[in-house]
Amino acid sequence: MKRITLLLAVIVCLAISAMAQNADQPLSPAMWKQGVATCAHFTAHARGFGKKIEEIKAKYPQGYTLDNLNEVYSNQGRRWEKIYEEFKKEEGRNGSINDLQELVTPQIWKLVEPEFQAFITEHPELANAVPETTEADGENVDEASNNDGVAPMPADERHRALRNRQNGAFSCSANLPLWLGILGSLLGLCALLTALSNRGKVKEMERRFAREIDRTNANLQEFSTDAADQMKALSIRMTGKRFPIREETVAEEAPEAPEANEQEEVEEPVEAAVEEPVVASAEPMTLFMGKPDENDDFTRVSDEMEQGNSIYVLDTQDGLHGTFEVIDKPEVHRFALMMPADNLIRACSGNAIQIPSGNRIVTDRAGEAEFVNGKWHVVVKAIIHYEG
Repeated sequence: MKRITLLLAVIVCLAISAMAQNADQPLSPAMWKQGVATCAHFTAHARGFGKKIEEIKAKYPQGYTLDNLNEVYSNQGRRWEKIYEEFKKEEGRNGSINDLQELVTPQIWKLVEPEFQAFITEHPELANAVPETTEADGENVDEASNNDGVAPMPADERHRALRNRQNGAFSCSANLPLWLGILGSLLGLCALLTALSNRGKVKEMERRFAREIDRTNANLQEFSTDAADQMKALSIRMTGKRFPIREETVAEEAPEAPEANEQEEVEEPVEAAVEEPVVASAEPMTLFMGKPDENDDFTRVSDEMEQGNSIYVLDTQDGLHGTFEVIDKPEVHRFALMMPADNLIRACSGNAIQIPSGNRIVTDRAGEAEFVNGKWHVVVKAIIHYEG
Protein backbone atom coordinates (compact mmCIF):
# COMPACT_ATOMS: atom_id res chain seq x y z
CA MET A 1 0.00 0.00 0.00
CA LYS A 2 2.86 2.37 0.82
CA ARG A 3 4.51 1.73 -2.56
CA ILE A 4 1.26 2.45 -4.42
CA THR A 5 0.81 5.70 -2.44
CA LEU A 6 4.38 6.82 -3.23
CA LEU A 7 3.92 5.97 -6.93
CA LEU A 8 0.73 8.03 -7.09
CA ALA A 9 2.52 10.90 -5.33
CA VAL A 10 5.28 10.83 -7.98
CA ILE A 11 2.73 10.87 -10.83
CA VAL A 12 0.81 13.77 -9.27
CA CYS A 13 3.99 15.78 -8.68
CA LEU A 14 5.15 15.29 -12.29
CA ALA A 15 1.71 16.21 -13.64
CA ILE A 16 1.57 19.36 -11.54
CA SER A 17 5.07 20.31 -12.64
CA ALA A 18 4.19 19.86 -16.30
CA MET A 19 1.02 21.96 -16.10
CA ALA A 20 2.06 24.65 -13.63
CA GLN A 21 2.95 28.11 -14.85
CA ASN A 22 6.62 28.93 -14.29
CA ALA A 23 6.74 31.73 -11.72
CA ASP A 24 9.62 33.47 -13.54
CA GLN A 25 8.17 33.13 -17.05
CA PRO A 26 6.69 36.38 -18.43
CA LEU A 27 2.91 36.27 -18.69
CA SER A 28 0.98 37.17 -21.81
CA PRO A 29 -0.58 40.68 -21.78
CA ALA A 30 -4.10 39.27 -21.32
CA MET A 31 -2.99 37.01 -18.47
CA TRP A 32 -1.03 39.85 -16.83
CA LYS A 33 -4.14 42.08 -16.86
CA GLN A 34 -6.17 39.25 -15.34
CA GLY A 35 -3.53 38.83 -12.61
CA VAL A 36 -3.51 42.55 -11.77
CA ALA A 37 -7.34 42.55 -11.65
CA THR A 38 -7.33 39.49 -9.35
CA CYS A 39 -4.90 41.23 -6.99
CA ALA A 40 -7.13 44.33 -6.97
CA HIS A 41 -10.26 42.25 -6.35
CA PHE A 42 -8.85 40.46 -3.28
CA THR A 43 -7.42 43.76 -2.01
CA ALA A 44 -11.00 45.07 -2.06
CA HIS A 45 -12.01 41.93 -0.13
CA ALA A 46 -9.37 42.64 2.51
CA ARG A 47 -10.68 46.20 2.92
CA GLY A 48 -14.20 45.00 3.54
CA PHE A 49 -16.27 45.64 0.40
CA GLY A 50 -15.25 43.08 -2.25
CA LYS A 51 -17.89 40.92 -3.94
CA LYS A 52 -17.70 37.13 -3.92
CA ILE A 53 -15.44 35.61 -6.56
CA GLU A 54 -18.38 33.51 -7.84
CA GLU A 55 -20.31 36.69 -8.69
CA ILE A 56 -17.39 38.12 -10.65
CA LYS A 57 -16.86 34.82 -12.48
CA ALA A 58 -20.54 34.64 -13.41
CA LYS A 59 -20.44 38.16 -14.83
CA TYR A 60 -17.10 37.74 -16.67
CA PRO A 61 -16.67 34.00 -17.43
CA GLN A 62 -13.81 34.62 -19.88
CA GLY A 63 -11.82 36.72 -17.40
CA TYR A 64 -11.99 40.30 -16.23
CA THR A 65 -9.75 43.35 -16.19
CA LEU A 66 -9.29 46.27 -13.85
CA ASP A 67 -11.72 48.32 -15.95
CA ASN A 68 -14.38 45.62 -15.55
CA LEU A 69 -13.95 45.78 -11.78
CA ASN A 70 -14.22 49.57 -11.98
CA GLU A 71 -17.74 49.17 -13.40
CA VAL A 72 -18.68 46.85 -10.51
CA TYR A 73 -17.16 48.93 -7.68
CA SER A 74 -17.73 52.43 -9.03
CA ASN A 75 -20.31 53.03 -6.29
CA GLN A 76 -17.74 52.48 -3.52
CA GLY A 77 -16.32 55.97 -3.89
CA ARG A 78 -12.84 56.81 -2.65
CA ARG A 79 -12.24 53.37 -1.17
CA TRP A 80 -12.24 51.77 -4.63
CA GLU A 81 -10.66 54.73 -6.44
CA LYS A 82 -7.56 54.39 -4.28
CA ILE A 83 -7.20 50.69 -5.18
CA TYR A 84 -7.97 51.37 -8.87
CA GLU A 85 -5.33 54.09 -9.17
CA GLU A 86 -2.75 51.93 -7.40
CA PHE A 87 -3.15 48.91 -9.69
CA LYS A 88 -3.87 50.87 -12.90
CA LYS A 89 -0.23 52.02 -12.89
CA GLU A 90 0.87 48.36 -12.90
CA GLU A 91 -1.55 47.18 -15.60
CA GLY A 92 0.34 48.92 -18.40
CA ARG A 93 3.53 46.95 -17.94
CA ASN A 94 4.16 43.21 -18.16
CA GLY A 95 5.77 40.67 -15.87
CA SER A 96 5.68 37.22 -14.29
CA ILE A 97 3.80 35.64 -11.40
CA ASN A 98 6.63 36.71 -9.10
CA ASP A 99 6.02 40.31 -10.19
CA LEU A 100 2.33 39.93 -9.33
CA GLN A 101 3.24 38.67 -5.87
CA GLU A 102 5.09 41.91 -5.17
CA LEU A 103 1.91 43.96 -5.78
CA VAL A 104 0.08 42.72 -2.65
CA THR A 105 0.76 41.70 0.94
CA PRO A 106 1.63 38.06 1.77
CA GLN A 107 -1.80 37.52 3.37
CA ILE A 108 -3.62 38.67 0.23
CA TRP A 109 -1.29 36.70 -2.06
CA LYS A 110 -2.30 33.48 -0.27
CA LEU A 111 -5.81 34.10 -1.62
CA VAL A 112 -4.75 35.39 -5.05
CA GLU A 113 -2.29 32.62 -6.03
CA PRO A 114 -4.64 29.57 -6.07
CA GLU A 115 -7.39 31.57 -7.80
CA PHE A 116 -4.99 32.84 -10.48
CA GLN A 117 -3.42 29.40 -11.05
CA ALA A 118 -6.92 27.95 -11.47
CA PHE A 119 -7.69 30.64 -14.07
CA ILE A 120 -4.50 29.76 -15.99
CA THR A 121 -5.52 26.09 -16.03
CA GLU A 122 -9.04 26.93 -17.23
CA HIS A 123 -7.86 29.35 -19.96
CA PRO A 124 -4.69 27.93 -21.57
CA GLU A 125 -5.38 29.94 -24.72
CA LEU A 126 -4.80 33.19 -22.80
CA ALA A 127 -1.64 31.87 -21.14
CA ASN A 128 -0.03 31.24 -24.54
CA ALA A 129 -1.47 34.29 -26.33
CA VAL A 130 1.03 36.53 -28.13
CA PRO A 131 0.37 40.20 -28.88
CA GLU A 132 -0.40 40.72 -32.54
CA THR A 133 2.31 42.47 -34.50
CA THR A 134 1.37 45.72 -36.12
CA GLU A 135 1.84 46.29 -39.80
CA ALA A 136 4.84 48.52 -39.08
CA ASP A 137 6.50 45.83 -36.95
CA GLY A 138 5.97 43.21 -39.64
CA GLU A 139 7.45 45.47 -42.30
CA ASN A 140 10.47 46.22 -40.11
CA VAL A 141 11.14 42.52 -39.52
CA ASP A 142 10.68 41.66 -43.20
CA GLU A 143 12.84 44.57 -44.33
CA ALA A 144 15.59 43.59 -41.93
CA SER A 145 15.49 40.01 -43.22
CA ASN A 146 15.53 41.11 -46.87
CA ASN A 147 18.39 43.55 -46.32
CA ASP A 148 20.52 40.79 -44.85
CA GLY A 149 19.78 38.49 -47.73
CA VAL A 150 18.08 35.94 -45.42
CA ALA A 151 14.64 34.46 -45.93
CA PRO A 152 11.93 35.95 -43.66
CA MET A 153 11.17 34.11 -40.42
CA PRO A 154 7.91 32.18 -40.09
CA ALA A 155 5.06 33.99 -38.32
CA ASP A 156 5.29 31.92 -35.12
CA GLU A 157 9.02 32.55 -34.71
CA ARG A 158 8.55 36.23 -35.51
CA HIS A 159 5.88 36.49 -32.80
CA ARG A 160 8.11 34.75 -30.28
CA ALA A 161 11.06 37.01 -31.07
CA LEU A 162 8.88 40.10 -30.84
CA ARG A 163 7.51 39.03 -27.45
CA ASN A 164 10.98 38.34 -26.08
CA ARG A 165 12.18 41.72 -27.33
CA GLN A 166 9.21 43.53 -25.73
CA ASN A 167 9.68 41.77 -22.39
CA GLY A 168 13.44 42.29 -22.39
CA ALA A 169 14.01 38.52 -22.12
CA PHE A 170 16.36 36.17 -23.95
CA SER A 171 14.86 33.19 -25.75
CA CYS A 172 15.39 29.82 -24.13
CA SER A 173 14.34 26.24 -24.63
CA ALA A 174 10.62 25.70 -24.20
CA ASN A 175 11.31 22.50 -22.24
CA LEU A 176 13.58 24.16 -19.67
CA PRO A 177 10.75 25.14 -17.25
CA LEU A 178 9.37 21.60 -17.50
CA TRP A 179 12.70 20.00 -16.58
CA LEU A 180 13.20 22.45 -13.75
CA GLY A 181 9.72 21.57 -12.46
CA ILE A 182 10.48 17.83 -12.67
CA LEU A 183 13.75 18.33 -10.79
CA GLY A 184 11.96 20.29 -8.09
CA SER A 185 9.32 17.56 -7.82
CA LEU A 186 11.97 14.88 -7.37
CA LEU A 187 13.65 16.90 -4.64
CA GLY A 188 10.29 17.34 -2.95
CA LEU A 189 9.64 13.60 -3.22
CA CYS A 190 12.96 12.88 -1.51
CA ALA A 191 11.98 15.21 1.30
CA LEU A 192 8.59 13.46 1.55
CA LEU A 193 10.23 10.05 1.85
CA THR A 194 12.52 11.35 4.58
CA ALA A 195 9.54 12.78 6.46
CA LEU A 196 7.60 9.50 6.15
CA SER A 197 10.53 7.54 7.56
CA ASN A 198 10.47 9.70 10.69
CA ARG A 199 6.70 10.18 10.97
CA GLY A 200 6.51 8.17 14.20
CA LYS A 201 8.91 10.53 15.95
CA VAL A 202 7.17 13.54 14.49
CA LYS A 203 3.74 12.40 15.71
CA GLU A 204 5.10 11.71 19.19
CA MET A 205 6.64 15.19 19.29
CA GLU A 206 3.33 16.69 18.17
CA ARG A 207 1.43 14.84 20.91
CA ARG A 208 3.94 15.91 23.54
CA PHE A 209 3.81 19.50 22.32
CA ALA A 210 -0.01 19.47 22.36
CA ARG A 211 -0.02 18.19 25.95
CA GLU A 212 2.38 20.94 26.99
CA ILE A 213 0.20 23.57 25.33
CA ASP A 214 -2.94 22.25 27.04
CA ARG A 215 -1.17 22.23 30.40
CA THR A 216 0.11 25.76 29.88
CA ASN A 217 -3.32 27.03 28.82
CA ALA A 218 -4.92 25.43 31.88
CA ASN A 219 -2.34 27.06 34.16
CA LEU A 220 -2.84 30.44 32.49
CA GLN A 221 -6.63 30.13 32.77
CA GLU A 222 -6.39 29.23 36.44
CA PHE A 223 -4.01 32.11 37.08
CA SER A 224 -6.31 34.53 35.20
CA THR A 225 -9.36 33.38 37.18
CA ASP A 226 -7.53 33.67 40.51
CA ALA A 227 -6.23 37.11 39.61
CA ALA A 228 -9.72 38.28 38.60
CA ASP A 229 -11.21 36.99 41.86
CA GLN A 230 -8.50 38.70 43.90
CA MET A 231 -9.02 41.98 42.04
CA LYS A 232 -12.78 41.82 42.66
CA ALA A 233 -12.23 41.10 46.35
CA LEU A 234 -9.74 43.96 46.60
CA SER A 235 -12.17 46.30 44.81
CA ILE A 236 -14.96 45.35 47.21
CA ARG A 237 -12.78 45.94 50.24
CA MET A 238 -11.57 49.33 48.96
CA THR A 239 -14.87 50.73 47.61
CA GLY A 240 -17.36 48.87 49.80
CA LYS A 241 -19.55 48.02 46.83
CA ARG A 242 -20.08 45.42 44.15
CA PHE A 243 -20.41 46.24 40.47
CA PRO A 244 -22.94 46.77 39.00
CA ILE A 245 -25.06 46.41 42.21
CA ARG A 246 -24.58 49.38 44.50
CA GLU A 247 -25.12 48.49 48.13
CA GLU A 248 -25.25 52.11 49.19
CA THR A 249 -28.19 52.60 46.81
CA VAL A 250 -29.97 49.72 48.51
CA ALA A 251 -29.24 51.27 51.90
CA GLU A 252 -30.51 54.68 50.79
CA GLU A 253 -33.70 53.37 49.21
CA ALA A 254 -34.55 50.78 51.92
CA PRO A 255 -37.76 51.71 53.77
CA GLU A 256 -37.64 52.71 57.39
CA ALA A 257 -38.44 50.07 59.99
CA PRO A 258 -42.20 50.03 60.66
CA GLU A 259 -43.79 50.42 64.04
CA ALA A 260 -44.62 47.32 66.05
CA ASN A 261 -48.30 47.51 65.24
CA GLU A 262 -47.61 47.87 61.46
CA GLN A 263 -45.08 44.99 61.19
CA GLU A 264 -47.60 42.45 59.90
CA GLU A 265 -48.94 44.45 56.96
CA VAL A 266 -45.51 45.61 55.60
CA GLU A 267 -43.73 42.29 56.09
CA GLU A 268 -44.24 41.03 52.52
CA PRO A 269 -42.91 44.18 50.72
CA VAL A 270 -39.80 44.16 52.91
CA GLU A 271 -38.99 40.55 51.93
CA ALA A 272 -39.39 41.37 48.22
CA ALA A 273 -37.01 44.31 48.57
CA VAL A 274 -34.36 42.10 50.18
CA GLU A 275 -34.64 39.32 47.57
CA GLU A 276 -34.59 41.54 44.48
CA PRO A 277 -31.14 43.09 43.74
CA VAL A 278 -31.18 46.77 43.01
CA VAL A 279 -29.74 47.66 39.61
CA ALA A 280 -27.45 50.64 39.19
CA SER A 281 -29.21 53.95 38.93
CA ALA A 282 -29.95 55.45 35.53
CA GLU A 283 -26.75 57.45 35.56
CA PRO A 284 -24.50 57.28 32.47
CA MET A 285 -21.58 54.89 32.97
CA THR A 286 -18.54 53.98 30.89
CA LEU A 287 -17.10 50.47 31.34
CA PHE A 288 -13.98 48.82 29.95
CA MET A 289 -14.14 45.13 29.04
CA GLY A 290 -11.94 42.28 27.88
CA LYS A 291 -12.71 39.73 25.17
CA PRO A 292 -16.02 37.78 25.30
CA ASP A 293 -15.96 34.15 26.41
CA GLU A 294 -17.49 31.18 24.59
CA ASN A 295 -20.96 32.24 25.84
CA ASP A 296 -20.55 35.75 24.33
CA ASP A 297 -20.27 37.29 27.82
CA PHE A 298 -17.68 40.03 28.31
CA THR A 299 -14.86 39.27 30.74
CA ARG A 300 -12.70 41.57 32.87
CA VAL A 301 -15.32 44.31 33.35
CA SER A 302 -13.88 47.41 35.00
CA ASP A 303 -14.64 51.09 35.34
CA GLU A 304 -11.04 51.89 34.40
CA MET A 305 -9.02 50.76 31.40
CA GLU A 306 -6.65 47.85 32.13
CA GLN A 307 -3.55 47.76 29.94
CA GLY A 308 -3.21 44.37 28.25
CA ASN A 309 -6.79 43.29 29.13
CA SER A 310 -9.30 45.96 28.08
CA ILE A 311 -10.33 45.81 24.39
CA TYR A 312 -13.86 47.29 24.34
CA VAL A 313 -15.49 50.38 25.86
CA LEU A 314 -19.22 50.24 26.72
CA ASP A 315 -21.53 53.18 27.41
CA THR A 316 -24.81 52.60 29.30
CA GLN A 317 -27.53 54.95 30.49
CA ASP A 318 -29.51 52.58 32.72
CA GLY A 319 -27.07 49.81 33.73
CA LEU A 320 -29.06 47.24 31.71
CA HIS A 321 -28.51 48.16 28.06
CA GLY A 322 -25.44 49.64 26.42
CA THR A 323 -23.47 50.10 23.22
CA PHE A 324 -19.83 49.09 22.79
CA GLU A 325 -16.96 49.53 20.33
CA VAL A 326 -13.25 48.75 20.12
CA ILE A 327 -11.12 51.16 22.17
CA ASP A 328 -9.45 53.56 19.73
CA LYS A 329 -5.87 53.28 21.00
CA PRO A 330 -2.83 51.91 19.09
CA GLU A 331 -1.71 49.70 21.96
CA VAL A 332 -5.19 48.15 22.21
CA HIS A 333 -5.23 47.48 18.45
CA ARG A 334 -1.83 45.78 18.59
CA PHE A 335 -2.99 43.58 21.47
CA ALA A 336 -6.31 42.66 19.80
CA LEU A 337 -4.72 41.84 16.42
CA MET A 338 -2.30 39.37 18.01
CA MET A 339 -5.18 36.85 18.22
CA PRO A 340 -8.18 38.23 16.26
CA ALA A 341 -10.04 34.91 16.40
CA ASP A 342 -10.13 35.08 20.24
CA ASN A 343 -10.33 38.84 20.79
CA LEU A 344 -12.64 40.06 17.99
CA ILE A 345 -14.74 37.33 16.33
CA ARG A 346 -17.26 36.86 19.18
CA ALA A 347 -18.02 40.59 19.49
CA CYS A 348 -17.39 41.94 15.97
CA SER A 349 -18.23 41.17 12.37
CA GLY A 350 -16.98 42.41 9.03
CA ASN A 351 -15.43 41.22 5.78
CA ALA A 352 -12.30 39.08 6.28
CA ILE A 353 -11.70 40.24 9.88
CA GLN A 354 -9.98 36.91 10.58
CA ILE A 355 -7.18 38.05 8.23
CA PRO A 356 -5.74 41.33 9.59
CA SER A 357 -4.88 43.62 6.68
CA GLY A 358 -3.80 46.66 8.70
CA ASN A 359 -2.65 47.82 12.10
CA ARG A 360 -5.72 49.94 13.04
CA ILE A 361 -9.25 48.79 13.90
CA VAL A 362 -12.09 51.12 12.86
CA THR A 363 -15.59 50.62 14.28
CA ASP A 364 -18.16 51.26 11.55
CA ARG A 365 -21.18 50.53 13.76
CA ALA A 366 -21.27 50.07 17.54
CA GLY A 367 -22.48 46.78 18.98
CA GLU A 368 -25.21 46.28 21.59
CA ALA A 369 -25.03 44.43 24.92
CA GLU A 370 -27.40 43.65 27.80
CA PHE A 371 -26.72 43.00 31.48
CA VAL A 372 -28.07 39.46 32.08
CA ASN A 373 -27.45 37.25 35.14
CA GLY A 374 -24.70 39.50 36.42
CA LYS A 375 -22.81 39.65 33.08
CA TRP A 376 -22.76 41.91 30.03
CA HIS A 377 -23.89 39.73 27.11
CA VAL A 378 -23.30 40.53 23.40
CA VAL A 379 -26.68 40.96 21.65
CA VAL A 380 -25.64 42.64 18.38
CA LYS A 381 -22.07 42.46 17.12
CA ALA A 382 -20.15 45.60 16.19
CA ILE A 383 -19.08 46.05 12.55
CA ILE A 384 -15.38 46.82 12.03
CA HIS A 385 -12.73 47.02 9.29
CA TYR A 386 -8.96 47.39 9.19
CA GLU A 387 -6.87 50.34 8.04
CA GLY A 388 -3.21 51.27 7.90
